[in-house]
Amino acid sequence: MTMRLLAGAPMALLAAGDAATAADLGFPTKAAGMSWTGCHVGIQGGLGAGHNTWRDQPAAAGFVDANAVGETANTDMSGGLVGGQVGCDMQFSGAWVAGIQGMMAASDIAGTNMDQFNDTWSLRTGVSWLAAGTGRLGFAVNNVLLYGRAGGAWAHDRFEIENADVNLGTPQATRLGWTAGAGMEWLFAPNWSAFLEVDYYGFSGTNVAFPGNAAAATPSFIANTSLSLETFQVGVNYRF
Repeated sequence: MTMRLLAGAPMALLAAGDAATAADLGFPTKAAGMSWTGCHVGIQGGLGAGHNTWRDQPAAAGFVDANAVGETANTDMSGGLVGGQVGCDMQFSGAWVAGIQGMMAASDIAGTNMDQFNDTWSLRTGVSWLAAGTGRLGFAVNNVLLYGRAGGAWAHDRFEIENADVNLGTPQATRLGWTAGAGMEWLFAPNWSAFLEVDYYGFSGTNVAFPGNAAAATPSFIANTSLSLETFQVGVNYRF
């Protein structure tokens, strides 16, 4: 027995030396007990940019497009967002991770542009809040998860149009759309992770009614609007 222990000692020392060398070289090692299975809650913040389109409805009305040929005007937008998320994940088949998540964020993403087809008009729009319910699928490399996500999305929009500085209305709308994105999450402690993520949001056309204003000789009208956004977020999760 003693001889076998002595004979195995060099191999054990060699293995320990290899592990120490790997750590010294900075190769990632997975801490004992770390798993992606479980639920989480956290906070996030980031930046967003995109644009809102405007089109007369019906197209021949001649309000957004003074030529009454159905051209589409655009308003560029940018700003920040901050909010939180909650979700659950399950690690399976070794390194694969599947999960669901809900998020909601307050936003000051907004913009103002001169109407490209009616130069006395100013088109303003903003996003008050953004929300999403998504599924995700990822692959874990030690304690780093690379993932994609997709699902449904909601946005609350504010609109305003002025004709020669006379307000024509400030309607609001909550719209349903979709989102897809990708990200990387780092499990840096058994109960904590940090992530960065990029997402695209698409919201198809919604009719918005403006009351108009007699002072600008503009009767009531309807504009059809659509919204697209790209966001970049960073955040932290506490994992149960």
